[in-house]
Amino acid sequence: MNDTNSTSHSNQCLHIEELLSGYLDDELTQQQSQQVSAHIDTCPHCKQSYEQLASLQQEVNMMKMPEMETDRLDQIMNEPVAKATQSLGWVVLLIGIAIALVFALTSFYVDSSISMTQKLIISLIGGGLLGVFLSVVRQQWLARKTDKFKGVKL
Repeated sequence: MNDTNSTSHSNQCLHIEELLSGYLDDELTQQQSQQVSAHIDTCPHCKQSYEQLASLQQEVNMMKMPEMETDRLDQIMNEPVAKATQSLGWVVLLIGIAIALVFALTSFYVDSSISMTQKLIISLIGGGLLGVFLSVVRQQWLARKTDKFKGVKL
């Protein structure tokens, strides 16, 4: 009978320990909060876990993270090396995508296990999606050029 009691007690402790973080953050239902509160009042092990977690939470909340000034961040982002690296990255990415697309299309159209009707249907769907995508990209590009709020910082 003692083994059953200790097993159910340890299962209850495991359940309570799963709820401790939610208890500290006040995210539990009223019933769960009452259950955790009653348990940590009677269980020294769970009370210790609760106090350690509360202490850790308090220390984290007291930490101050240094914030970078907006001007410095803008300076870093608009630095010539950063701009060149970003442009180069986009060029390399687009070249890679183009090569992969050419390879995929070549493999698709050369594959004899796919019927011509299936190839035509898939090509029409793909072409339609590509057309919609390019039209959205074009609209965004044009809107970006005339956006009067482009330089506004929030």
